[in-house]
Amino acid sequence: MRSFSPADCGPKDGGSSRPPARKRKSCKHSERVITSVVAQPPICPTLASMLSRLWNRLPAIIRGILVAELVVSIGTIPPSVAVILNMRMSPSIPWMLVVTAGWLCSFWWYLSGHGWPRSTAEVRRRDLRAPSLSKRAWVWALIAGALGITGTLAMAFATARLAQLPREAFAAPVDFSKYPTLTIVCAIACISATAGIVEEAGFRGFLISPIQRRHGWTIAILISGIMFFLDHHLSHAYATFAFLPFFLAISVVHGLLVKYSGSIRPSMLLHAVADFIVIPMTYVLVRSFLVESLSITGIDRQFIIWIAVTVICFAAFVPALRALGAAKRS
Repeated sequence: MRSFSPADCGPKDGGSSRPPARKRKSCKHSERVITSVVAQPPICPTLASMLSRLWNRLPAIIRGILVAELVVSIGTIPPSVAVILNMRMSPSIPWMLVVTAGWLCSFWWYLSGHGWPRSTAEVRRRDLRAPSLSKRAWVWALIAGALGITGTLAMAFATARLAQLPREAFAAPVDFSKYPTLTIVCAIACISATAGIVEEAGFRGFLISPIQRRHGWTIAILISGIMFFLDHHLSHAYATFAFLPFFLAISVVHGLLVKYSGSIRPSMLLHAVADFIVIPMTYVLVRSFLVESLSITGIDRQFIIWIAVTVICFAAFVPALRALGAAKRS
């Protein structure tokens, strides 16, 4: 269909140079309509620009916290629902593994800069902080991370002796004795993988990135630790304020791994493996650690071992970090 042009109002084939008054009025009205439509700015880009300006005016700490909480909230819902429904409806067939794996792959694909909207793709890829690492960097990242996480877990076991918490604070949310062993293992694997990928993407990726650019690594890691603690404080009975030093320490370990390696990938793997090991211990699925208060038992051999492991691992963590930094630079 041919578009309307003001020239259509002019004379044709040598006809009269002055069209009738009604036709002149119609042409002028059409020109005004066309001009107003062309001149009017589109609504969506203007709204998007306004929202972008408002977002950028927020302090970096607020922006980091909001995005991190959004990532963690969205990322954990589908696997959690899959685990609950699987254990209630068909516990003998662990289809939760397929659902969790598919969701985490799709979620990672989106966070790493793919999908809509393309205008945020580069920001997502940058703030996720997930570039690939060389083999040497991977080796030193795993060594340093294993030392740091072992030290912080020993610190947590020692803290449990000081926190004066009842054994019920470490009770499992469900009675695992009712389910097949394979189903329990698969459920723990889904929970651990989700925590490793989603929490590291949120707290060590999207939370740390904007804060680190504005305030530096120290403030970024500190805020990350506080938010990491608050999330667990609201959802886990054992995560009282007595465990705040533990959550700050584990966040320092993961934050320094990201700083020296340049990627959250090692932290994701180590976080998932650590949860897969610790969850059965925490919920008394295997031989549990002692939580009886030192005020009752006094300082015993187990408590001394936890303190010694904490000190030794933290002391070895520092040179391992330096080796990781050297491996990354090379």
